[in-house]
Amino acid sequence: MNRADLALLLVAAIWGTTFALLRDSIRVLHPIDLMALRFTIGGVILAAIYRKRIWPLKRRWLIDGAWLGLWLGAGYLTQVIGLATISASRSAFITGSYVAIVPLVAFAVWKTRPRFADILGISLVLAGLLAFSADAGFALTPGDLWTLGCAVAFGVQIVITNIVVKRSDPMALSVIQIAMGALMGWTLVGARGGFGTPWAEVPWPTLLYLAVFATSLVIALQTWALGRTSPIKASLIFSLEPVFAAIFAGLFFGERMTSRELTGAALILGGIVVTELWGRVSAWIGSRRAGES
Repeated sequence: MNRADLALLLVAAIWGTTFALLRDSIRVLHPIDLMALRFTIGGVILAAIYRKRIWPLKRRWLIDGAWLGLWLGAGYLTQVIGLATISASRSAFITGSYVAIVPLVAFAVWKTRPRFADILGISLVLAGLLAFSADAGFALTPGDLWTLGCAVAFGVQIVITNIVVKRSDPMALSVIQIAMGALMGWTLVGARGGFGTPWAEVPWPTLLYLAVFATSLVIALQTWALGRTSPIKASLIFSLEPVFAAIFAGLFFGERMTSRELTGAALILGGIVVTELWGRVSAWIGSRRAGES
């Protein structure tokens, strides 16, 4: 794995720790309040670190960063709303279905047809989602649907980042998209009638972890790395996120997955592995044939 892949693996690991923490936090904080605080703190920290690099801001950076921030904010908001009613491990595996969404978005943008391996992987992921829905009578719950919305938003954000990072500074994009997420959060707080959580009840240690590591650090790493790899490969690495999430939720929060959810998780991971290994096997066969001719 190159440095970009390792950076994305670190992002997946950190994101994996956030599902249980977010679920625990929204018992105290309203999801909108959490979003506003998290993105504000994360944006201020990252802007302070890279203030000399990103100033003065260019118009192209602002446009690209704002566009990214809309999808980023939408993804985080729908994810935390979904977590209010479903388990952390279930949320993580449904979120991971963006591995099936990224090839579709890439086709819409670049008109590149998905490979057979991509189609097979997508089919396995969809089968996994069907298994997840079995416990609810083969019907996705509102929490599942919110989380699927999160997967779509993150899938689009991955593809767009791969495009715009080639023409805009990655750290400027990181700061601007986090700032856009903060703006979205505070706008919703205002529309809701103001901040609804007493400051003394805010879980500050958890919030600081989410803001510093799971927002500032991971967005900076993700934006930088997505300019150095393909969106589909990045989504495959990110798909390890639910594995980290399930381990973390089980070890520290005692969450256990049902047998059907374990089946769904295995199918989703199977789709990811098939998509990755098929390309490697095809390349190996192609090299052997080339060597024989």
